[in-house]
Amino acid sequence: MRPPPADRLRNVEEAALDSSYLSLGNRRTESVHEFYRYPARFSPELAASIIDAFSEPGDLVMDPFVGGGTTAVEAQRLGRRGVVADLNPIATFVTRAKTARYRQVELREAADVVERFHEALTLSRRPKGQEHWQDLGYWRNVSTSTTWRIRRTIELALDLVSTMRWRRSRLLVRCGLLRTAQWALDMREEVPAVGEFRRQLIGNLHSMIEVAQDADRSSAELRVVDRGLPELAHYPAVKAAGPPRLVLTSPPYPGVYVNYHRWKVQGRRETPAPFWVTGSRDGHGLSHYTLGARADKSLDTYFARLTSAFEGLVSIMGDESWLIQIVGFSDPTNQVPRYLAAMEALGLNEVSLSSGLRREASGSGAIFLSAVGGCRPALWATSLPTQLARSCSATERQRDLRLDAFVEGTDRVKCG
Repeated sequence: MRPPPADRLRNVEEAALDSSYLSLGNRRTESVHEFYRYPARFSPELAASIIDAFSEPGDLVMDPFVGGGTTAVEAQRLGRRGVVADLNPIATFVTRAKTARYRQVELREAADVVERFHEALTLSRRPKGQEHWQDLGYWRNVSTSTTWRIRRTIELALDLVSTMRWRRSRLLVRCGLLRTAQWALDMREEVPAVGEFRRQLIGNLHSMIEVAQDADRSSAELRVVDRGLPELAHYPAVKAAGPPRLVLTSPPYPGVYVNYHRWKVQGRRETPAPFWVTGSRDGHGLSHYTLGARADKSLDTYFARLTSAFEGLVSIMGDESWLIQIVGFSDPTNQVPRYLAAMEALGLNEVSLSSGLRREASGSGAIFLSAVGGCRPALWATSLPTQLARSCSATERQRDLRLDAFVEGTDRVKCG
């Protein structure tokens, strides 16, 4: 399988080395990517460059660890069909909100409800219909003397959401609530006053409605699936879609603490409130969402679950599929070789490709690009943080394919 043209690969590496902010969160809403700040996400520019390099319009792009929906948004924008999935219902909720094709009637209904927030979100009103979430434990650490007013305001807003007619307008307003509640509660020592929260919520939703109206989306089909690997491989919609041309994903990181399913209120007090705001259920601990990334120091649990997940993923891929992983490591010296060994055990074998970039990257990350080519999978790996100098593809005989032309800026490809 031939690698992409040199100029497209160069765009991928430039995007990987870009150190600009992924998002300014509640300080701006310039695209749907700002609808929610999902942990450990990668940049839209990187996703777009990879999708452009390794697929063509109309091709199928897949992300089985979709997280905040970056792959889904960029695949949709670039005219690729998509199947994305996650076992975290917060992730699939956010992805649906970012990629929904909102009709004008739905956006008008969302705007009408936002206008009602000015008078409806006052603490003198008594909310109704949300108490069962307290019984289920989803209000933990948001009912304290400093947080109950924000929780009450969210209750009142959700009461209004329940009266809305259109499913997608409810989705958008809930996403605005989720975004604003995260701003108010997650990783903050001081909880904002109710008036400030209300103003932030209304401002967020006004800008989100405007962005949703102007969003650049193609007509390409996108399916969001509430499943994780390896079960995803047996899901009917995944089987019906056929092998993807590109799998672009970022699985949980080994040995790295990332809290995908909780907010931390005033220090280290965790709350499952985001599930309540999205109208979904949790019932699982951290290990469920991270492949057991910190369940034991040996990382045996993590790598066993990673292997099981990727066995399912490899079964989905075809002879012309590329798999690109974006992974972070807490101990690159020891974890990167083990990760590559796990991939090799699944038939994903590393070969090398020289790079034309001379900049050095900081951090402890890696970008792994894998491909199924010929009779067995092959691994294309571009490793950080030293120099982006390793990549790959392979022939059926597993020869080392070196893109010397990529360094020289020509179109020639030399196999060694």
